[in-house]
Amino acid sequence: MSSRPTLILPVNADGDMLLRQTDGQIHPFDQLSDSGLTCDLILPGQNVRIYAHELPKMREREKQAAARFEVEDRTAAALDEQHIVIGQNGDTRLAVIDSAVFSDAISRVESFGLIVCEVYADFDWIAGVSHPIVLSDRIIFSGPEGYTIDPEWADGEISKEATKDWTDITPSDTALSLRQGKFARQSRLSLPVASLSKIAALLVLTGISWLALQGAQARATSQQAENLNSQTAALYTQSTGQPAPANPARAVTRALKSDNTGKANFLPLISALNSLLAKSDNISVQSLSFDASKSQLNLRLIYPSFESAGELETAASQLGHEFSPGGVREQNGELIGDAVFELGAQL
Repeated sequence: MSSRPTLILPVNADGDMLLRQTDGQIHPFDQLSDSGLTCDLILPGQNVRIYAHELPKMREREKQAAARFEVEDRTAAALDEQHIVIGQNGDTRLAVIDSAVFSDAISRVESFGLIVCEVYADFDWIAGVSHPIVLSDRIIFSGPEGYTIDPEWADGEISKEATKDWTDITPSDTALSLRQGKFARQSRLSLPVASLSKIAALLVLTGISWLALQGAQARATSQQAENLNSQTAALYTQSTGQPAPANPARAVTRALKSDNTGKANFLPLISALNSLLAKSDNISVQSLSFDASKSQLNLRLIYPSFESAGELETAASQLGHEFSPGGVREQNGELIGDAVFELGAQL
């Protein structure tokens, strides 16, 4: 389990948010003193359902489609409105939560100046115990396929349980994070924040600058290049605290030559991505971030058609790389899709 502080959301919007420190101490969240923290988030379990599944091994896109059929008979809500998360690394569970509820929860916390990393359901985050956990605003049946109910739903036997508080809780180390897919944290490297090292932010600046140049040369989209260069200058200032030079990309390149942190994995990824996009018409990058722990680029792309994601996946495979697209959706008149790009094993 993460060593980050953990923010526990109340069931009712007007309830107190609680902050669990890394030493286990819990206190009411104070917007003034606690602002700026990087933390995990615990959601009321009434909003989340977690089920076991028997999905076979398949590509991520196909698994997502299969998961939707898996839960279709278990939820009364429209599937298009649900955020579905599939467990990884041997976790044969999937979680379902209303997308609007999930988005609102993250936005609410971020409005206080906090940075949200992982997000868990309360019943899954708590280590499993054999008896219900009665809290002031909820009753939790903890465990991998647990659930949470409102106190008024308790029967006579449950109501006899002694009321506990969050200081009595032991976190699990196998909880399923809900912050995946379209809700994956984009700020890991794409936007510099206090917890990121300067070189991580500079790596992303390099990628944005190179993509701006390649995008302009391959598609003659000078406006896109100007916009990305403006973003580069702004990010440079945020990362270093200094005014951006006339050519921030060059300054970043020089910095990379003096510090190889992450360079071995990042630069070949950017180069390979540029080569791939040069072979694809009218596909542009809206945002990108570098996940150093997985040596992959997390992308948000603008496509000319729904079929473009599949075509780009095929083109990447022909080049020996792996491009894993998510679903393509229409947003503000554009076709937007998230994706993950990795170098092929041969490289």
